[in-house]
Amino acid sequence: MKRIVQFVICISVMLCAACSSLDYVVKDKTQNIAKLQTCADYNSEPVNFEIKHLVDEKQSAIIRKYFKENAGLDLDALASSNKTTWEKAVELAVFVAKNIPHDNQKEWLDDRCAIPLWEYSRRVTTGFNCRWHSIILSELMLSAGIKNRFITCLPEDKDDGDCHVVNVVWLTELNKWAMIDSDMVEYVVDENEVPLSLSEMRDEIIAGRELNVRVLPGFEDSWVAQESGIKYMQAYWAKNLYWFAAHTTYGFNLEGTNRPSQDLYSALIPPGYDCSAMYDKGHETSNKNAFWDIK
Repeated sequence: MKRIVQFVICISVMLCAACSSLDYVVKDKTQNIAKLQTCADYNSEPVNFEIKHLVDEKQSAIIRKYFKENAGLDLDALASSNKTTWEKAVELAVFVAKNIPHDNQKEWLDDRCAIPLWEYSRRVTTGFNCRWHSIILSELMLSAGIKNRFITCLPEDKDDGDCHVVNVVWLTELNKWAMIDSDMVEYVVDENEVPLSLSEMRDEIIAGRELNVRVLPGFEDSWVAQESGIKYMQAYWAKNLYWFAAHTTYGFNLEGTNRPSQDLYSALIPPGYDCSAMYDKGHETSNKNAFWDIK
């Protein structure tokens, strides 16, 4: 199996509402919804990759000890609490969001994992982008025993260099995935306030329904919670749910110098879509159950 050599889009750029991206994102909402509604359906084609659980328990213990001693975050206590998986995930997302604002990072790190990212955030207090947000949150959740992955969400337009990276959390109590976003401090729910997965969000848009965007606790005054912010997020997700890319691994150091040799990269695309201009081939599939690791 061929390993990805380079994923060239969305490593360091994620535009937010304060930037010039706002006008075109909202303006093109109807057009982007139509793209989702008219693209080909996913299928059940065979795949030549598998999702692997490569969580290093020694590294997990190192992360738990470090964050308890250096950030006052007790991951052991959280893991052993009676809180639901979603409540635990929200607590960690709030921790990341409150301590690390969104920004485009000022320097590059070779080791892009929880401890170096935290140390960078203490040294450069302006924060970092959605991808690094998702990496640190992923490793904190894995260290607390929460199954999750970080996913790159991309537009159909090959000339659009703006995408978004978020986490998806496996809710064992509900046997489903849920999206959580510490960078834009938001998540999306159904009519019963059950958090939705990226796949379910995509289905909602295709069905012509507006997304129920919610903000993380403590961020009720953020720009996302305002009417203009909700409007922006509706359009932003309509744009960036066309295709997805992710590691095929649950584990640490997925984008650092000690990346597991078994780790691959995969893309979930609508049948017939050519993402080669933006994605230097890992594995491409239109089998959504295989990509999302749903048996």
